[in-house]
Amino acid sequence: MEIKIKTEDAVNFFGGWGKGGVQKLAEALGITHGAISQWGEYLPERRALKLYVDTKGAITTVADEPQKAA
Repeated sequence: MEIKIKTEDAVNFFGGWGKGGVQKLAEALGITHGAISQWGEYLPERRALKLYVDTKGAITTVADEPQKAA
């Protein structure tokens, strides 16, 4: 099962940029604030799966987003 979560969506789920969201996300995953700053557009797959499971699917994944028409 591949879970893709955008870093921005994960931070916003925990309150947003500049509002403690990065720190809360780091605490939820048991990692440092600095580790999150090294991520690209998407969470690493292992972190995304943990977050998805821990939030019982409440966090938005790329698959949940509406697909754009070609």
